[in-house]
Amino acid sequence: MPSSVKVATFYSQTEALIAAEYLRANGLVATVMGDDAGGAFSGITLSKGFRIFVPAADEAIAIELLETPPPTDEGAGNEDTAAESSDQDDSEISQAEY
Repeated sequence: MPSSVKVATFYSQTEALIAAEYLRANGLVATVMGDDAGGAFSGITLSKGFRIFVPAADEAIAIELLETPPPTDEGAGNEDTAAESSDQDDSEISQAEY
């Protein structure tokens, strides 16, 4: 069995699960380990945080993925602009009605 190494520690289980899922989406095997008393104290860290482990061979790429934010969609900026312009149009209509 290959050895695993810790690549990150998060204070919340949710953050750790999201980061691990990001690693998995990029083809890595990732395991989250932490203690929340079996869910009895969900959201409360009883130990040293929630740790993400990957196989030692994948350590460098996992750290690189976690330190580099994922690329954003170019279309996302256009949607924000469209939403802003529609907000402006709504406020102009509201002012005219009063």
